[in-house]
Amino acid sequence: MGKYIVMDIVFYGNSLNYDQGSGNYQELKKITKWDGQQYSLVSRYALRFSLLETAKNAGLWNLAEGNNLITAGSGDKKVIQPATEFLLSGEILGYPEFDLFGYLITDTQPQNFRTAPVKINHAVSMTPFNYDALFNANIGLANRMRKQFGDMKPNPFTAEEHETFYQYTTVINVDNVGSIESYLAKKIKDGGKDKTMSNIQLKKNETNLINFEISYGTGNTKKTIDFTHNNDKEPKTTISKIVLPFKEDDDKVKIEGFQNPEIIEYNENLGAMIIHYILDEETKKKRIEDLLKSILNLKRSIKGREEDLTPKLIVMGVYKNLPYKTFKDKIVLLDEYVEEEYDEIEETPMENGGRLVKVRHKTTKSRKPLFEIMDVSDTESIDEAKILQFIEPLFNSQNACEEYEEIKVFTDTSIKVKYNNKEQ
Repeated sequence: MGKYIVMDIVFYGNSLNYDQGSGNYQELKKITKWDGQQYSLVSRYALRFSLLETAKNAGLWNLAEGNNLITAGSGDKKVIQPATEFLLSGEILGYPEFDLFGYLITDTQPQNFRTAPVKINHAVSMTPFNYDALFNANIGLANRMRKQFGDMKPNPFTAEEHETFYQYTTVINVDNVGSIESYLAKKIKDGGKDKTMSNIQLKKNETNLINFEISYGTGNTKKTIDFTHNNDKEPKTTISKIVLPFKEDDDKVKIEGFQNPEIIEYNENLGAMIIHYILDEETKKKRIEDLLKSILNLKRSIKGREEDLTPKLIVMGVYKNLPYKTFKDKIVLLDEYVEEEYDEIEETPMENGGRLVKVRHKTTKSRKPLFEIMDVSDTESIDEAKILQFIEPLFNSQNACEEYEEIKVFTDTSIKVKYNNKEQ
């Protein structure tokens, strides 16, 4: 079953993801739940974008530059995707955004895609949307225009607002992080003509660059794809296995420059060449730790605001060779707060034999949000070091068949939690 890290996360935020809207009305993304009420949401795409930006701004990882991207398709079906050379050279694995969240490349034959090892759900508000809205206008700019031109057009607009707790789930398939496969077909269509892969050369030169040269066709029909993988870049990628669709004695295939020929295999049943790249274990573990750090420090910039989406509550589970669980539907924001009222009576004897009675009326209110969680009670305060330590058993054990499961609740001091009807 492999190794998994599952996090059911609650955070507090305000108006985090807007829809297309219409005219001068800006509408929040919303969804209707089982109770028939509408709840605002932050799409998983918006969360992924903010995670990448947070990690980049924190210096945890770099994002791919524009020269590593291309557009494919035509007209309204044009899409942005990683460049072919970026994929086939393995350099793409140096960028966590594609390793963790996957990709689709339609510009190769066959198409190359990667299923995301990190799954993120939409974050949905834990209280219904009540159609609060804010009316705005750029009065400052409009007033300056009025003084100059005598006409004032402030461009008013209305924006929906919803400030509340949101909840989402992240599932990390640990085994699938840090390894990719690149596919190239033996036969391709080029300009309407069939061309067959005729030559593959892999060379490692003095500057530690690995150069691939793949040719389709012969003579005047020859088409060469030439790209380079820089093995000096951090984090380092390692070519661990190359599978070619030719027989081992095929004299058209030339492989040069590798010190370890045992890493090369042949599979003639496949119609494509496969290059398999992996990260070393330490780099892979650091990549997952950096993802957790980004989640724990998540920020989102939207409409001139910087929203702090750091978790207030996390139900976190680590699993090895056991089915993983999610507590998404077992975390409830209770619609209540504690309010106590009582009278304090003080009696003092008087010289005339009577008594002085003082009555003080006291009211105590606890306004901290109260969450109820079912089926789990082991709790800790949210702390980055504790959370990174919590995933260690997934990386320390040498026993691949070992079964392991641990679930813990991490909470922020700004909230209260009730476990199985008992408040802590």
